[in-house]
Amino acid sequence: MRRELRTGIATMAVALYLVVAYDRGTEGQVRPADPAPPAANAQTAVVQPPASPRPAEAQASAAVAVSPQRALINQYCVTCHNDRVKTGGLSLADFDPDAAGQHAEVAEKVVRKLRGGLMPPAGARRPDSQSAAAFVTWLENKIDTAAPGGSAGRVPLRRLNRREYQYAVRDLLGLNIDATAWLPDDNIKGNFDNNAAALQVSPNFIDQYIYAARAVALEAVGNPKAPPVLTTYGDPANMVISLPPSGAPGTGRQQHRLEGMPFGTRGGFIVEHNFPADGEYELTIGDMALAREVPRMEFENTVLVLLDGQEFYRTTIGGAADHKAIDQRLDPAVEEINGRLRKIRFKATAGQHKLAVTFVHRSFAESDERTRTVALEGGQERIQAAHALEIRGPLAVTGMSRSASRAQIFICQPVKPADEAACAQKIVENLARRAFRRPVTAEDVTPLMAFYKTGSATGGFDGGVRDALSAILASPHFLYRVEAGSAAGGTRTLSDLELASRLSFFLWSSLPDEELLKLSTESRLSKPEVLTAQVSRMLADPRARALSDDFAFQWLHLSKLDEITPDRAQFPHASGLLDPRALFKEELRLFLDSVLRSDRSVFELLTADYTFLNERLAMLYGIETVKGSHFRRVTLETKARHGLLGKGAILMMTAYPNRTSPVLRGAWILDRLLGTPPADPPLNVPSLPENRRGQPAKTLRARLEQHRTNPTCFACHGVMDPLGFALENFSAVGQFRANDPDTLTPIDTAGQLPDGTALAGLDDLRRQLVERPDRQFAYAFTENLLTYALGRSLDYRDMPTVRRIVRQAGAENFRFKSFVLGVISSDAFRKREVELGDPALRTASK
Repeated sequence: MRRELRTGIATMAVALYLVVAYDRGTEGQVRPADPAPPAANAQTAVVQPPASPRPAEAQASAAVAVSPQRALINQYCVTCHNDRVKTGGLSLADFDPDAAGQHAEVAEKVVRKLRGGLMPPAGARRPDSQSAAAFVTWLENKIDTAAPGGSAGRVPLRRLNRREYQYAVRDLLGLNIDATAWLPDDNIKGNFDNNAAALQVSPNFIDQYIYAARAVALEAVGNPKAPPVLTTYGDPANMVISLPPSGAPGTGRQQHRLEGMPFGTRGGFIVEHNFPADGEYELTIGDMALAREVPRMEFENTVLVLLDGQEFYRTTIGGAADHKAIDQRLDPAVEEINGRLRKIRFKATAGQHKLAVTFVHRSFAESDERTRTVALEGGQERIQAAHALEIRGPLAVTGMSRSASRAQIFICQPVKPADEAACAQKIVENLARRAFRRPVTAEDVTPLMAFYKTGSATGGFDGGVRDALSAILASPHFLYRVEAGSAAGGTRTLSDLELASRLSFFLWSSLPDEELLKLSTESRLSKPEVLTAQVSRMLADPRARALSDDFAFQWLHLSKLDEITPDRAQFPHASGLLDPRALFKEELRLFLDSVLRSDRSVFELLTADYTFLNERLAMLYGIETVKGSHFRRVTLETKARHGLLGKGAILMMTAYPNRTSPVLRGAWILDRLLGTPPADPPLNVPSLPENRRGQPAKTLRARLEQHRTNPTCFACHGVMDPLGFALENFSAVGQFRANDPDTLTPIDTAGQLPDGTALAGLDDLRRQLVERPDRQFAYAFTENLLTYALGRSLDYRDMPTVRRIVRQAGAENFRFKSFVLGVISSDAFRKREVELGDPALRTASK
């Protein structure tokens, strides 16, 4: 649609010029003397009444009676969307509403624009909202009647994306990995990173997947012959310091206890490290003492080091003795003090363990400084902080324990050498069946056992299993999500095994578990009552948090938040170490999970009167009754914070680093919450006028009003800006404010939608989103959920399916589970279109 709009831009601008000039002339006014027409990149024309038809045309039109629907199109649409002007590449001159089912592609474009209030453009004559809504409903019924089953669609062969690979390794091997360290970025298409059209493979991808397979297998199996390896966590520049160390943005000032640390501690950080074998290791913590100056050394800081929550080392840094030693002896004293943090020996077993460095909380009094700490939650200032550490080892190997990953892999242990081959085959078959998501045959296992034999010749039993596991992880049967084709083409229903894979990657972004595989192997999963029970089980499983972390975050475009760095000059309490973005994400993650997996109405995403806060975030929101670092559910006393529109993550990512943007916020609401993205802005849009020193300051609203006086600009801004103005009481970092920061006058959040509906502020906007008769939020939510579930972009043929899911969910009070069941029961999810000659891949049919 955007491409079509761009292709008709020049013609549309000329039409705007001619129509306005004509109307001025017919009103008896002086026509302008050849002014320059609007820029060729203007987006939307102001729609005017159609010119009077010629006498012959009038006689012909009088002879043919038109339907009310066609009359509405003639009155409000064909001025721009005719065969001559064809604005946006669309002509409705010959469009027959009664045959909308035969012209569904055009009809769906009309539906989307009218639903979003984008057409007719703001400032133009429009039908009243009831007439427009009735026309949209009538048109949708015509389309849906012509397509009762919906479209199955075709999803091409696709690889696992990076997060699916990470989750699959977790569930297959019990190993938590960071796939970003080994695999390249995934492309985004249709809002999501699991779109098959974007998951293409290059030779570089293949090399990286092979490398990742070897690295993962080594970490999972372990290595009794592992050489000592040095691993650094945090900024290496903070290990040996000549200037005070600095933490990563958002890590806080380490004044209070962190989640996961023992009570009575403050600050520090936690890392999860994979130990290749049982043995002795060495820890070095980044320097804390300096010779050039003596910061944060006045008081004694007790340093604690813990492994899986158990303390194994304690020392002190600072205090009167250390302070005096540095003052008198300088560098030698610094070296001695920092030496307490170096080469700390400890023992660990094989596998992944959490190592933490923290401090005993010396005092709960407020800062000793003359001025209050910049952190809103308060706390001590003259304290040490830990920002980096190094782990080296194993220095000596003492054995190989049964780690979580080894327990997943080694389902048997050979008693004598003669038993090794049989045990290895059992292990390989089990891993391959789970990784390939189907039963395996000798044809699958034989080449994998060849890798075992080669590896065991030099690395023994464990070495052979490790090489076989590498081959499994590098196999196309693991890396690709394959569905069988057909030489005859047409549409076919997915097998139970294919359905199990679609279902697990939809709800968990990972592999089917044993129960799903068992049901699908027995061909029972596709039975409605069994499938419904499995959906309930899977949504209750912690793995379903992927719906919040992956589906919802991508739908809401949370990746944009990573691009916004709050301005330190304007927001010192919400930038640098105090950057709240990580807290915003955790709040939103917990909130989304509470609505979706608790099977609430999806409209509670907009209206819920609670959120999840810890002390730091609560203070940023102006809530002083929350204490401590852990997030907990908090009932909100003010409606402004209700639902998504009151969440800091949404408010910050739709702003600039130093100011708010009603345009960005309005465009985000149109795109993500209403499913009607505005057209791309024209080229060379002038920047927003800034307040100048020495001149009276203007509010942001006044400057925007000046910016959109051009009717062409108003066509889009008239729709976006009222939505964004309703959120103007929130700053760029999500804090509530009553006055404009430039003029210190009360902020005006009122606006008017193109249909004439008045908005007094955020409460009215939220009410409009929830209570509008067409339930447009539900349609936008369903489109995104279906796109994510299918792994492909939707087109006009999928819209009847979307509407059917929304209607079914409406009968269940729009509960999230009803949307999920609607998606998995649709032909789009259960069936697959096969192009003629598409190869029937054996791996999918087994």
